Amino acid sequence: MKVSTWFGSKTYGIRVGITNRNQYFDSSWESILVVIDEDEYRFTLTKGFWNKCPEFRDKGRPIIKNWLLKHKTLNWPKGQTPKMELLSMNANKFKLIP
Repeated sequence: MKVSTWFGSKTYGIRVGITNRNQYFDSSWESILVVIDEDEYRFTLTKGFWNKCPEFRDKGRPIIKNWLLKHKTLNWPKGQTPKMELLSMNANKFKLIP
């Protein structure tokens, strides 16, 4: 699925969007596993994820921030967030691809 970056309050995240959220995510999940550069990380899905904020976030850890530094950028023009792929592997496990 096509996803984009998200940034707010000094926190980076991956915005999956409402359509992808509804298609690839199960509302019973409290968290997801994401393979990022061959390492696996758990991200909590907040209540906001199921409402109007369909993104998973670093939340105090620079995992997504460091990945963006390596593969994309931390700075982008307003409305032009970097795009990438999030591959559904099985159940609540995904892989982030630059």
